[in-house]
Amino acid sequence: MTLRSLTMPKWGLSMQEGTVGPWSVQEGATIAEGDELVDVETSKIVNTFEAPFAGHLRRIVGREGETLPVGALLAVFGPADAAEEEIDAFVSDFQARFVPQDEEASGAPESVQVGIGEARALRAVITGVGEPPVVFLHGFGGDLDNWAAVQSALASTRRTVAIDLPGHGGSTKILTGAAPADLAADVAHALDALDIPRAHLIGHSLGGAVALAFALAHPERTESLALICAAGLPGGRLDSGYLDGFLAARRARDLAGVLSQLFADPAFATRELAESVLKARRLDGAEDALAAIRRAMDSSAFAIESARLGSLQAPLLIVASARDQIVGAPDRASLPAHARLIVIEDAGHMPHAEKPAAVIAALRAHLG
Repeated sequence: MTLRSLTMPKWGLSMQEGTVGPWSVQEGATIAEGDELVDVETSKIVNTFEAPFAGHLRRIVGREGETLPVGALLAVFGPADAAEEEIDAFVSDFQARFVPQDEEASGAPESVQVGIGEARALRAVITGVGEPPVVFLHGFGGDLDNWAAVQSALASTRRTVAIDLPGHGGSTKILTGAAPADLAADVAHALDALDIPRAHLIGHSLGGAVALAFALAHPERTESLALICAAGLPGGRLDSGYLDGFLAARRARDLAGVLSQLFADPAFATRELAESVLKARRLDGAEDALAAIRRAMDSSAFAIESARLGSLQAPLLIVASARDQIVGAPDRASLPAHARLIVIEDAGHMPHAEKPAAVIAALRAHLG
């Protein structure tokens, strides 16, 4: 095993640096993938950085209290018998070559407006290289920033495209329809405009239902499908109380209480997160669009489309969370034989936020 670098993660497009908090492990420890390593504080959130790979933690470089740019060296992993001199040289070489991300011209995420019809466009963030690309679709009331940690990790080897669904984020608030198939049609138009004939689709919650609708309508364009805590899967459920509470909340304090249902650890539902969601909802047309999509989520469209899951030929990954209060867990016996089901422990409806390392590992194995 050669020496490997653990670097400051990028959680969100606006993140340029993070402050190192307490380490949960000590130098010399044997680390499993997904183990909690260190708290990292940004301007928006304090999150625990989980190990993206297994190995021996040979040296901690980023010390508690230090503020470091994205991509800076936090620690070195390597063989238990690697000489200290070898680690010294590795650290020195990394520091000599490191250029902070905001000073690099190549590989930077690009935020674009993608036209999908007259006076209608979807916001997309594109980063990485490699075909076919990976397309991310977020859940109800969210936006493409929900994928920040996962997109950043996968963009190291692939072209990635995160899209704000219609009615959300920086995308059009004018809907031609609110059912999953309608939203999927808009996604298809966006991929046409981006000259993407075929893609890996990754959808969370509502975005999972949209990704499934896209795959059913365009099997020839679907390289693979990954559904994360997706709405409408066989045996699952949909907490209408959460959806109604989300739309009814008008103050950040009230909304934070609603958003806490998304997480196994309610501390993730910060006041700042609630304020950000409220700001997006106050954009012209957003409330009406979200209300229309909410009504469509009570329709039979979800069950009808999930019933056709077995007709898919593309590789299928389904990720569920053991503590998901919003959609629950799918019925394993009702899933297609070729579907791979992974259940993430100690996570709620947002495993890609609470346990990003586990989700990233599952997606990397799925994408091959």
